[in-house]
Amino acid sequence: MRLTTGKEQLKKEMREGWNDCAHGPWRYYIWAEAADSEESFRASGARDYKRYVAGFLPALHLDPAKRVALEIGCGPGRMSEFFARDFHALIALDVSREMLKIGRKRVPADNVLWLCNDGLSTVPIADNSVDFIFSLSVFQQIPDAATIAGYVKEAGRVLKPEGWFIFQVMNHPHLAAGSWTGSLFLSRRFHVPRFRVYKPDVLDAGPIRMGIIRRACAESGLEVARVLHRWTQNTWIWARKKP
Repeated sequence: MRLTTGKEQLKKEMREGWNDCAHGPWRYYIWAEAADSEESFRASGARDYKRYVAGFLPALHLDPAKRVALEIGCGPGRMSEFFARDFHALIALDVSREMLKIGRKRVPADNVLWLCNDGLSTVPIADNSVDFIFSLSVFQQIPDAATIAGYVKEAGRVLKPEGWFIFQVMNHPHLAAGSWTGSLFLSRRFHVPRFRVYKPDVLDAGPIRMGIIRRACAESGLEVARVLHRWTQNTWIWARKKP
């Protein structure tokens, strides 16, 4: 994974790439295993919300009915519906305006604010304004470690004290999208759009070192509470903002 890259070029590639996906078989590009129908796509969102969010909220001592959540990389709202059902309010953030248009149609909930950002770490909301942040299958598709670290720092900025940031990264030491094995793995297992997988100039992502994540957390007032499945393609980090 690159530590630096041309920021404007990266922003352009991410925005245009995902906007293009929104005009194609977008369910496949978002979650290939559930792309055959809206019913299966929605069911996949419900399943992953239960698996990665709802099942852990009691352990975090967090009552979602009174809290505001931020979903980084919401896309067309595969999981957003279920955040909106449980949380007082949801901020659904994505780099693609076209994906957000689909999300608004799929999830016409009054308590969801759909926001577009530039894809380069910036989260356009106020300091200390959300209680819970979540991200799945997003950072593994960003080919710049500094950008990922920037998102972690932004999470620390916008979280309220004692708020939680739960997110997934690729920490597998032998996978990179620019390689043949990494491209094949990502396209089949992690639903990376094929046009991006097979064009390493568009996406040359790969594993990010935990040292980078821990340093970004420390610099933004976040404490790493748990790291699950380290050295895999599906590493989860639980980070809590200091009181």
